[in-house]
Amino acid sequence: MTAGKPDREYFRRARASRRPSHDPSRQAGGPRWMMVAVSLLVVLALSVYLPSRVLSLGVDHVTTTAEHRNVDLPDGSLVELGAASGLDVQFSDSDRLVKLRSGEAFFNVKSGDARPFTVKAGGVSVVVTGTAFNVRLADETVTVAVEKGSVEVRMPPVETAPGEMEPVLRQVQAGEQLVARADGTIEQGPVPAAEAGAWRRHSLHVDGATVGEAIAHLRRYHGGWIVVTDGTLLRQRLSGFYDLRDPVASLRAVVGPFGAQVRPISVLIIVSAP
Repeated sequence: MTAGKPDREYFRRARASRRPSHDPSRQAGGPRWMMVAVSLLVVLALSVYLPSRVLSLGVDHVTTTAEHRNVDLPDGSLVELGAASGLDVQFSDSDRLVKLRSGEAFFNVKSGDARPFTVKAGGVSVVVTGTAFNVRLADETVTVAVEKGSVEVRMPPVETAPGEMEPVLRQVQAGEQLVARADGTIEQGPVPAAEAGAWRRHSLHVDGATVGEAIAHLRRYHGGWIVVTDGTLLRQRLSGFYDLRDPVASLRAVVGPFGAQVRPISVLIIVSAP
């Protein structure tokens, strides 16, 4: 180095030392929230997609959100399968057994077959020969509505005396509906025969049902999530007809009389108290 003249290499190294070093973690810190958001969206998407895929495993007939499908049975009977529903068919030489795994189905059973026709939904069995009726399986209830003919509804045994259990049997005639609840209560009463299986005409008919039960039905027609923040609201009872082709508008009609608010946020709907 010549005396009195700056060393250019020295200053170059000095400037380089003051530059911020390349830190991959710092660079990734900016868009990290985007990675979290994407991960949440994936989880939410799977929460909708996977249940339907899991439901379809080992089940004979399955429908997706808002889908209706006709199922022809080997004996000539017809099943109309409602939205987000699953059905197993097990026929043998001695009986005709159909298991409703989830959702709802309308059965038009062909007469003239000596084998009993049984529909199982949860712990409830419906036994018929030739008739038309609807069965709905929800988390806490099984509902049977008869359009024509009659059915025998068999429910889990109850203790009638210490150590004695007896089965619960009810006859349900055309124009009647039976609701068996998980707490053991049974409600039976009239229902217009034409409204048994009203969902086939894209109509939800409820008579004395809870708001929670109505919302559970609407969930099968909404391709997203319905979150209710007020537990008291779910226990309120209502009656009416609602359009299944517009689940958001129907949800507003269900909770509106109780002062609740409906806020759609993309595929998420939040129902809250006023």
